[in-house]
Amino acid sequence: MEWGEFILALAAFLGSHVIPARFRAPLVAALGRRGYVVGYSLLSLALLYWLILAAGRAPHVELWPQWPWMRWLVNLVMPVAVLAAAVGGMAGLMAGFALWASAHLVANGDLAHVILFGLLLAYALFGLAVGLRRGVALRWTWSRLAVAVLVWAALFHLHPLVIGVSPQP
Repeated sequence: MEWGEFILALAAFLGSHVIPARFRAPLVAALGRRGYVVGYSLLSLALLYWLILAAGRAPHVELWPQWPWMRWLVNLVMPVAVLAAAVGGMAGLMAGFALWASAHLVANGDLAHVILFGLLLAYALFGLAVGLRRGVALRWTWSRLAVAVLVWAALFHLHPLVIGVSPQP
């Protein structure tokens, strides 16, 4: 299938972020706000997961080599990314997403992953700009910090099982 799965997954992921903007009101009316947010979040995560796996299965076209320091960079950035997402509202979520995408962009120097993380970085930066215009409300609580630590630990330890690549240098 070569690049076909990656292109299809990318189109589905991007489409899922364009189409709901046109149908959000009727979906919220039908599902309720909470139902819409939960459903849309689960769909987005599933499509993102498929997109990440499809990028890993795409033909490997190296643009730059992977060096050990690149994995260290990801391991240093990810706790900050998860913390930003946990305490910063929508702008923090987008900042965390941008940190995640930029660190993974550096660490994965093949064409499919550069397309994947480059587009996700651009999307996150756009969302961050929108979020910053609305104002940033930090929600710094010990419970959010604890959740951030647990999420980071889960991402780190489950990465080999879920993604198929160890995050350890």
